[in-house]
Amino acid sequence: MLVTQVLYGMATVWCVIGVGILMAHLGLFTGREQAMLSKMAFQVGLPCLMVTMMAKADVNRIFSTNVIVSALAVLTSIMLYLSIATFVFHRDPGHKVIGCFGSCYTNANNMGLPIAAYVLGDTSWVAPILLMQVMVLQPIGLTILDMLADTQDEGRRLLRNLTLPFRNPMTLGVLIGMAINLLHWTIPTLLNSPLVMLGNLAVPSMLMAFGISLRLDGGIKWGPELAETAVITTIKLVIQPATAIVFARLLKVDPVTTLAVAVMAGLPSAQNLFVFAMRHQQAVKLARDVLVLTTVLSLFSLTAVAAIVKIL
Repeated sequence: MLVTQVLYGMATVWCVIGVGILMAHLGLFTGREQAMLSKMAFQVGLPCLMVTMMAKADVNRIFSTNVIVSALAVLTSIMLYLSIATFVFHRDPGHKVIGCFGSCYTNANNMGLPIAAYVLGDTSWVAPILLMQVMVLQPIGLTILDMLADTQDEGRRLLRNLTLPFRNPMTLGVLIGMAINLLHWTIPTLLNSPLVMLGNLAVPSMLMAFGISLRLDGGIKWGPELAETAVITTIKLVIQPATAIVFARLLKVDPVTTLAVAVMAGLPSAQNLFVFAMRHQQAVKLARDVLVLTTVLSLFSLTAVAAIVKIL
């Protein structure tokens, strides 16, 4: 049953991605449309979706042992990559930051929400990993990159990165929805209806934008870090979900939650990875190759994750 769910969910996701690929191939959608869809999803659709989703989510079920499991899986991925990058590849600090992001920073937006919706049947599973990333991993990683670049004074740089989560529309949507939930408020119908309608834009817009990017970017372009790309891809798609399953079993997490944390851990690397690399000019080719490869291979790895959880 779980394997069937994953196959159905992934098929649905890739069908919508395929529409984006087709539209780009026919020349009907270009980079301009891709940017518009991405901006609309990020600035409008996602915040509305997060508010309505979190306002009615089971907070006690979501923010429990699964957060510990996810954090341990992320920490394991980071430590494993840092060890290999230091003693095998001998990378510099800036390169390591991008490699760490690639090894553990999950695509909770573009892929996480559709997978949670169509595979797990509950988009609120995205919230814990999203908050962990935007409120802990992202500020720490970007602060390190800024310190290495040394482009502005330390106080201003630190303040900007610490306040970054609260300038992210999706994070704000999660926090507002959680506040409504915890305070036992009900969103008035007059406000809830347009929020739901706008939230429904998010998932198809993100997937179509991603499909356009796959077609326009021309597929995988191997950089000089072929071995490192393979290592990061393995850590992200194999080690991180496997670690999540192991810790879930050790902490006696129920099967549904085990599937959720394993699937969230096994999602491809986030597209933010390429943005961070470009902004700081660190390991740009590595970031792009990891991003494309993990996205393509996640179709198979997530199916395997579901099968393993079912067997266990």
